Amino acid sequence: MFFVDLVFAFLAALLLSLLFTAGFRRPADWANFLIFFVVVFLAAWAGGVWLTPFGPAVWGVYWLPFLLVALVIALILAALVPNRPPRSRRQAELQAEEAAEAETALSVFFWILMVVLLIGIIVHYV
Repeated sequence: MFFVDLVFAFLAALLLSLLFTAGFRRPADWANFLIFFVVVFLAAWAGGVWLTPFGPAVWGVYWLPFLLVALVIALILAALVPNRPPRSRRQAELQAEEAAEAETALSVFFWILMVVLLIGIIVHYV
């Protein structure tokens, strides 16, 4: 089941990451895409293996929990992305200052989230 769970989580995360990246209509930034994909992938995998199985089964695995968790996480991450570019130089400077301040807190949160999701996945299979 490990490999099939991994494949379903990977496919759900890849599909939604590509859809959301294309939906933003911005130049492709591979670093942001990769971070978005990794968060959605690990959340889909952890949520898919821990939620009560429901929906149709393929190869003995219920794939709907993987897709729904990936969708919810992708929507939450998409809501966090600013949707307006700065209109003036001063506004751009303010956004840059705010981004620098938030970067430290978000990077700590990102690594804590990654560790918690990995622990959840490992505990399920052990």
